[in-house]
This record gives sequence, C-alpha cells and structure tokens, in this order.
Amino acid sequence: MNGLQKRSIALFSILMAGMVGLMCRLYFLTMEDDLQAAATNQSSYQLNVAKLRGTIYDRNGTPLTGLNHTTIAAVSPTVEAANFLSETLPEEEKESVFTLLSSGKPFLLKPEHNAVWSAEGIHTFSVSERYRTPQILSHVIGYLDGSGSGISGLEKAYDEYLSQTRAQISVRYPVDALSRILPGEQEKISDTSELAKKGVKLTIDTDIQRIAEIAANDYLKRGCVVVAEAGSCDLLAVVSRPDFSPTNLSAVLDREDSPLLNRAFSAYSLGSVFKLVPAAEALEEGISPDQTYHCTGSIEVDGATFHCINGTAHGDVDMNHAIAYSCNCYFIHLAQQIGGKNLLDQAERLGFGTSTELAPGLESVAGVLPSERNLSNARALANFSFGQGELTATPIQITALINTIISQGEYSRPRLVQGLTDETGNFVEEYTAEEPQKILQISTTEKIMEYMRSSVEFGTSSQGKPEEGGAGAKTATAETGVKIGDEELDQAWYAGFYPAQDPKYVIVVFAEDGEGGGRSCGPVFKQIANQLHHKGLA
Repeated sequence: MNGLQKRSIALFSILMAGMVGLMCRLYFLTMEDDLQAAATNQSSYQLNVAKLRGTIYDRNGTPLTGLNHTTIAAVSPTVEAANFLSETLPEEEKESVFTLLSSGKPFLLKPEHNAVWSAEGIHTFSVSERYRTPQILSHVIGYLDGSGSGISGLEKAYDEYLSQTRAQISVRYPVDALSRILPGEQEKISDTSELAKKGVKLTIDTDIQRIAEIAANDYLKRGCVVVAEAGSCDLLAVVSRPDFSPTNLSAVLDREDSPLLNRAFSAYSLGSVFKLVPAAEALEEGISPDQTYHCTGSIEVDGATFHCINGTAHGDVDMNHAIAYSCNCYFIHLAQQIGGKNLLDQAERLGFGTSTELAPGLESVAGVLPSERNLSNARALANFSFGQGELTATPIQITALINTIISQGEYSRPRLVQGLTDETGNFVEEYTAEEPQKILQISTTEKIMEYMRSSVEFGTSSQGKPEEGGAGAKTATAETGVKIGDEELDQAWYAGFYPAQDPKYVIVVFAEDGEGGGRSCGPVFKQIANQLHHKGLA
C-alpha cells in the first residue's frame, strides 16, 4: 500500500469518525426537554434487502430460476462500519459510500466478488438472482420489466402467483421519533426467502433441454427445436434461436434476427412435412399404399406445371417411396383422389388451424389453413397436398402431428405446465391433461411409421439417422417467396420420432433460413438422439 492510499484511508476514517461523533453530539444537544418524549415514541426503519418471486421448476422439481446467488450487505452508519469500509472498498467507491453514510440511514452495498463482510453494523445476505447467463429455456420463461413484473412468457402468464409469495429479506432498525437510529439497540432481521420455493412446475426436463440447446447452438442461426414425450405429448424441451439474456434485453431490441421471438410458438411455411396428412387421409379412406404413380419429375394441373425438387424423376413410386423420397407429384395425384374437403377436415382434426394454449394467456399461434372454397381450385389443392400455398403451422402443431402417428392415432394436445406448487413442492393446483382423441386407425399409423423409418434409412431423412436405435422422420424444404438479395428464403424441417421401435420421443427441428430439411435440420435431430442414447435416456 503506497503513501497516498494510506493517507486516503486515514482521511476517510477521520471523516467518518468525525461525522458519527457530530451526529451523537447533536443528538444530546437537541431539544433536551423532549428527549424522554422521543424515547417513548420509539419506532423503526425497515431496509428491504430483497423481494423474491416464486420459482419455475422442471418436471423433476429442478429449479429453472433463482439458481445463482449474490451477496448483499445491509450497512448501518456506525463508526465501526465506516472504518471497515474505509479499509475494504476500492478508492473509486469511497466517495459515494461516504454520501450514504452521511445520510444517517442504513443502506445496501454489494461486496466485490461476493465477499462476506464481518463488522459491527454490517450484515451480509446470500440472495438468489432471478436469471443465469445464459438462461436455460429463456423464451418460454420470459422476462420482467424494471419493476419486477412479468411481461413475457411464463413470467407474464403466472405473474400474480409468482409475485405474491411474501418472500423477502429485510432488516428493521430501531429509531426514535426523529427517525434517528438508536445506538445500542438491536436490529431485527426478517428472512422469509423460503417462501419463494412456491412456484410453477413444468413438463420440461432440464437434462433434455440442455441437450437440445447445445444441438441448436451448434447448427441453427434462426430456428427452433421441440422435444416431446411420446404418448402424452408433454413438452420436454423448447428451444428458440437466436437467444437473449433476460438481464440485458437492450442488447437485442434492435436486432433484425428477432432474438425475442419464440419461434417454437410461431407459424411458418411447412413444405413436405405436411405430406404425412394426405398420406394418413388416403389410408383412412382405404386407398392402397401399394398403388403406384409414375413420376416424371413434373405434373400438370389445370394448366400449371408442378415439379419435384430439382425436377427429379422418381419413376414408379408407392406411398412408402413417395414419403421416403418426398415425391411432390405422387402427393398431388393422391390429393386429387382424396378431394379438398376431406384433406382439409383431416388437417383440422390433427390440430392445424387451431392455437394451442400452453399457459393462461400463453398460446402458440393458430397458423393458416386454406378454406374449402379455395381448395375447390385444382391448383390450390395441388399446392396444399405437399405443404405449399395458403398453409402455415407451428413447430408445436407438427410435434402433435408426429405424436399422433406414434400414439396409435390418438391426438394429445401438447402440454407445458403440470401445475402450481407450494413452498414444500406439493401441488396446490395440479393440471389434468386432456383426454386423447382418437383420430387415426392403428393400421394407418403403423404404415406411416414404417414409411418414416424408410425415409431415415434410404430417403431424404438419412442425414439425421442416429448412431443407435434408428428413427423415423420426414423432411421438408418450404419455399416462402421471400427474397434476401437474389436468393429466396427457404424454411427447413426435420420432424420425427426416436428410437425407431417403441418411440420415446418426438423431435421437431425447424430452420428459418434452411438449405434443406436433411442438411440444415438433420444434424440437430441426430445429435439430440445420440445424446439421449448416450445419457441413458432412450
């Protein structure tokens, strides 16, 4: 320590001592006749250290918020506290702290490196911080405004419940009628932070969420991942990219890639992943999957020519190979046999065109379906048959579609929240999942699962094939008509189940600026499936 620093500390200590001495002197000289009256009118001054919100948990009771802790010190303006701070604080902080000490009221400080200070007049507390950096499940959890109220995601949906925990840390100091701290009197500490353990329990699995987030970070610039439990369609992971920090929203507000947008709950062009719907409807109507169509790479409908991707001529294809190779011409021909109304009705039964409520006031968008009148136009029906035209849907809706196929034709609405818990972890309100609705015959779903496995084994989905266990999937590359420079923006999908036999998971990957479902999204699916296997989760 150099001489200048020593002189600064000495001067600071002298000033503090002089200030406190002056305060004491004034106390005994002021209004001597009223001292007894002031003492009898003793009251208190409360310093609020922290007010805490309820906790958001995953399905296993693992906290998703409040995981990090910081140290906060409550400082009373005593000579001992002043001396301690003069020896502890960096030079640049001493002036502002001197001002706080001079006010004569207790105040809060954050020790550097979360040090625990020990001195008369100072109490330190470990206080949970709401978010981590990076924050897991950020788009679903949401964020708070400057007053601590939820304005996005689950923070908004359950703001009232999470904010009414009565969880706080405070210190109450005895003062006289003139609001002066009484020397020698003991302050009282109130710590009800345990009440912040009440909260909202989700269907999310932290381990699977982390697996999905790492895979998304590795491959997706703008897109999302949804992982659901087979059968129940409980959401185990929901990832949207790009990400944001709930503690630094200003850093992303003006970005053109919209980091605050939850892409998993937003609607996009579908492309060939929708082909599973006309395939299902055709099987329901008794159309043989062995019926073949000769694909020349293009088909003419009402004077318009439609092509398979890159004009590929697939030759004679049945339903299995049409799904595996994603033959547009086959499905255009198939839709002409089914008819627009029947195809539209089946899409609606499978959840398209309807929003999904995931929490009070938190919904995925409904997406767009063409009207029956529009589908009376042969060209519109042709577009609809392979997922183009007037059609958008969310990754959540595609998750429900795949889950219906692997659940013997029973449609289950995707679920995000299990219920509300008290501070002991017991439910005060447990949400009951809706009863599944029978949509498709078992024979229909068994065939489609077989064809989706073919797509992984030798078709367009082969780039997402896991190292172990196999899978079933359908890819898509949807034209949007939106151009960035001279290039049209394509949206890519890879939607499937894992493992191939007795699936445990639905995994849906979406890339907003994809180069093809297999190329852009397949590696994400593969990495997630591999990690599920390696961690013993599949």
